[in-house]
Formats: sequence, C-alpha cells, structure tokens
Amino acid sequence: MKKTGVAIRSNKMGRRRALTGIAGVASLAAVSRPAISAGPFAGRKVVFTGWGGSYQDAEKVGYCEPFARNSGATVLQDGPTDYAKLRTMVAGGNPTWDVVDVQDFFVSTAGRDGLLEKIDTNVVDVKRVDPKFVDEYGVGNMVFSFVIGYSTAAFPNNPKLNWADYFDLKKYPGPRSVRDIVQPMLEAALLADGVDPKALYPLDADRAFRKLDTIKKDAIFWQTNSQSQQQLVDGSAVMGMINNGRAYDVIKKSAKLAISWEQNLQAGDFLVIPKGSKNRDVAMGLINEMTLPENQAKVANLMAYSPTNLSAFKFIDADVQPWISTSPQNNSKGILIDKAYWRDNLQPLTERWNAWKLA
Repeated sequence: MKKTGVAIRSNKMGRRRALTGIAGVASLAAVSRPAISAGPFAGRKVVFTGWGGSYQDAEKVGYCEPFARNSGATVLQDGPTDYAKLRTMVAGGNPTWDVVDVQDFFVSTAGRDGLLEKIDTNVVDVKRVDPKFVDEYGVGNMVFSFVIGYSTAAFPNNPKLNWADYFDLKKYPGPRSVRDIVQPMLEAALLADGVDPKALYPLDADRAFRKLDTIKKDAIFWQTNSQSQQQLVDGSAVMGMINNGRAYDVIKKSAKLAISWEQNLQAGDFLVIPKGSKNRDVAMGLINEMTLPENQAKVANLMAYSPTNLSAFKFIDADVQPWISTSPQNNSKGILIDKAYWRDNLQPLTERWNAWKLA
C-alpha cells in the first residue's frame, strides 16, 4: 500500500512536541499570576520544561499552578525537552531551565556526565515515591506504556493485537506508524519475532533489525507524540506505536481508534535540575510538589499517565483506571523497558537506526 503522511527526517527536538498548546514557544509563558506576598518563594521565578502539548498542559494544572499558589513563585513554561540543548546550556554555565521532564534512561547518563544537580532529599520527600523511580539525580513523576493503536474503521473487530500482529502486513494490511527512535522499536521487533519477554535483554539488535526490514516499506516515521496521534487520527497509518496517554487524549476526543495493552512496553519520566540552575532551591520545591499524591492524580485524570506515588491511585477517577498502565489488568501484560541497558547502548544503536532508515 502506498505510504502517505510524514516523511523520514531527522529531528533532535525529542520524542514529543505540542499538538496544541505550550511546546515550541519562542518565549516563556507564566503559568499563573505570581503571588504578591504569600509563600516562601514570593517574588521568585522558576522555569519548568516539559514535552509540550496536552501532557504539559496537564502538568501545568496538576503541578505548576498548585506550586505557584502555595509558594508564591511564578512558574514559567518552556519546551519541548531537548537533551542536546540541555547539555549546551550546562556546558555554557548558564542554564535557563530549572526543572526538566526527561526520559528515565537519560537520568543516570546525564548524572554520570555531570549535567544534573543531586536531589536534595531534605526538601524532596522521595520516600513517598515508588523506589523504582527514585535516583540520586532525579525523581519519577509518571509511568506510561507504548501500546498498539489502531483504526477501528480498518479493523472493526476490536482485536487484541500484539507486536506480531503489528508486523503482520498480510493479516492487517496498511501503513504503520513507527516511532523514529530506536527505543523501544527494537523491543517491539523482537517480541514480534517470538522472543520471550523475560529474555529480551540484552537485545539481539541484528535479529531486531531483520524483523524491522519486513515493515520498512510500509513505515511512516514519527519523531513526536503529537505526530503519532495525528498519523492515526488522519488515517495516514492504520496501526502504530503510541503511548497510552496520547491515545487516551485523542480517543476521548472521539477519534475512531482503539488500543491493545498486549505486551505494552512500560517506561517512566523523571524530573531533573540542570547543573548550575540559578533557582535550585525553588526547583527542589517544585519537584516536591510534583510528588504529592493529589497532584499526580490530577495529571492522571487528565492524561491517564500512571503516578509514581502509589497513594495517588485512590484519587484517580474510576473511568480513568482502565487506561492506567500500572493498573493491575494492564500491568500484568506489561514489560518494563530496561533503562540501564539503554543508558549504555542508546548512542551506538541510534547511529545504527539512522543508518538503517537511509539504507
């Protein structure tokens, strides 16, 4: 079938850009009016950088606005998160970002490279966060899953698709929306090729790329989560890798799509502070606000991302629970992406991925 939609191209702006809303703004925008006098950080400013779109809108409501009210600080928004830009800022000794939402594998890599401030546990109560999502250089704020999204018009029987089905162009014909980042496309390819989830790591890259060859001619690549949404919504692709929160967002807006939780690939986002932040104390306070159960539940109710503070589950709406990746029914089908593996292998496998696309 002829491909339409987004052409193959490189984009260093990261995995998520705004569909609408915050990301990509040329100037910083205040989240809320600064408090006139109340609060420990009255008159101070802090810059929060996220992935943009509906996700950052949810973080604004769930995290930044409560912190502004409680602390007196003005919280400014910037984005999208860009690792190269963060490195350049720190190297120049004058970072303009104070709290940054990053992928889990980036935390230990950036901490090792001297790019991040250590989390002050006298300010940030890390004990209320699931220990799997606590690092000396960052604190997890949400968990999500890469799932299979598909057109209900193309496949009306509501199949419980797995990654083998995603790669099966005969049984399920049509263009595939493919994440233009090697992680976790290699995991998906290996699962499709019959690898036992318990034996995924270390990844057999040769085998994964051979499997990826089988859908390459029908692949439409996306670099940002908003593109992953758009490709499925506008019909450029009939099936694709998408994260559960972005799928929830468009399905709730009446998109004719559904998702399968089979073999969902789980990852987390972490909050970090660039080394040399001029507002380190305010940034620590903002991160602490982001670990409160009520605030994490607000984000979950807006975007269906799973909280890292397990006490937040009691505040999540009943109709949102089935969309949460760590809800029991979804977690039982989930496979946790190995962030330590990707910390050590992301660069060489990214180079191989880029060469593969062009071959």
